Amino acid sequence: MEHISTAQELHHEIFGSILDRTEMTPFLLLPAINYETALRQATRMMGNRGFDTLDDALQDSERERAQQYIKQVYKYFFNWMFPFVQHQLEGLGALQSGNAGLYQYCLQAIRDIESVLKSAEFQQVVDEDPRHLFLLASSRKYPHVFYGYKGRDMNVPVEWQQTACSMLKMGHLIKSIEEDSQDIADYAKLGFFLETEGQSLQDLYHYDWENPRHLPGGESAQRAFVKISTFFLKLKESVTLDAKKNCLVFNSGDGVAVDIVEIKARLKSPESMFTKLGKDVEGEAYDIRDILAITFLLTSRDDTLKLFHALQKRGVILQENTASHSVTQTLFDNPEGMKEAVRRLMISLAQSEGSNAMPGEEELLANAKKFYEALSVNAAKNLYSSLGHRKFQCKINFSLPIHRAAKTNKIMIPGTPQYAKRDQISKKTQQHTLGVELRISDEQSWRTSEQKGDSHHAAYKFRQLVAVMNRVFKDVLHFPEESFAQLRKDQLALFQ
Repeated sequence: MEHISTAQELHHEIFGSILDRTEMTPFLLLPAINYETALRQATRMMGNRGFDTLDDALQDSERERAQQYIKQVYKYFFNWMFPFVQHQLEGLGALQSGNAGLYQYCLQAIRDIESVLKSAEFQQVVDEDPRHLFLLASSRKYPHVFYGYKGRDMNVPVEWQQTACSMLKMGHLIKSIEEDSQDIADYAKLGFFLETEGQSLQDLYHYDWENPRHLPGGESAQRAFVKISTFFLKLKESVTLDAKKNCLVFNSGDGVAVDIVEIKARLKSPESMFTKLGKDVEGEAYDIRDILAITFLLTSRDDTLKLFHALQKRGVILQENTASHSVTQTLFDNPEGMKEAVRRLMISLAQSEGSNAMPGEEELLANAKKFYEALSVNAAKNLYSSLGHRKFQCKINFSLPIHRAAKTNKIMIPGTPQYAKRDQISKKTQQHTLGVELRISDEQSWRTSEQKGDSHHAAYKFRQLVAVMNRVFKDVLHFPEESFAQLRKDQLALFQ
């Protein structure tokens, strides 16, 4: 057998991202002359990646843990990525635009990838031992890694090598959620738990947090559950239903009320977290700051500033917990358009102080200019949050306590009898924060900007997934950057 010189390994490819690799070329496989030695070296590779090995052997529990990552990869591809992308590609292809050929090429590429992933022979090799993925992905450079496998010299098809490499990259993203941030991993586990229980992650405001139907058993999911529950319980203290107006009302506590058509709240799904990490060149889990997104749809956009101020009065928004660079408004096109919103804010502030003073036009316009300049300065820096969208938005870190019973060290969960008696129980308390993306818009503006054209969430999600696929399936599927302009035009037509 031809020996591979170590001189070839003097320069390690440590720069860039693993997601942009098309094969694995691990130094540890240099001495792998056959399947037996390759598998032993692959055990060391897994040991270097956080798996517990003993005497160059992979423990059964660790083998099972690795297989769980592989199952999540399959679930992400077949339950999330492929169906969504294929459905939109078919709709885009029907438009017969200049990108029609590209859309058909992408559809065929996905079918080819699915064919390998569903292949009984490929699945048997992968399911037999998770270390096989490392050998398959490295087989272009080390073609002898399966020589002696089950008494034969197996040559790895190119399609298998490429698919195994893609699976490892996707597995890396999934594993990164756990490794980069314990907080984010907690929310991912809560998301998996709620989805398993049949609870939609897109409609959490209407969940009965005072009498929760689902209580996670694992401590990670419990921590996340307590944080989200505490936030909603705090928020709902200020919201009532006005039957006469047939709408919700947010009360500031000092006489100011804001009419709300609807409150939407969603927890970022684990799959969406994986996608967010994959689309960014050097994404880190701790950069995911919109774990919980809550949207207030008002009857009038001119109540936007009034609600923002009311949220401050109620302690939902505080200066010290708001990321100033995230404050963005795109509801108003100029200071003149913001005048009525400023007028309502000034009147409500005066009423809070027991005054009926009305602002003059000169004072009103001056304040509107200041507000507009301050709230619009970040729009260019937050292109996804601003481009084509009509809303007021900011990100906050909501502070909250997590209590543990002193005797058992068990987390005390809101909505349970134990939590209701927390003032009578000896406890230990830790301070935590919950990252919340807060959005305010009016119903008409939201429908126009968020549910139509290339600003539609499904359009944005498609572009995200395509960016991930360009990296995960590199050399198998490629959607050129220069074709995105036409894609946006096609999405404008698709989501009318």
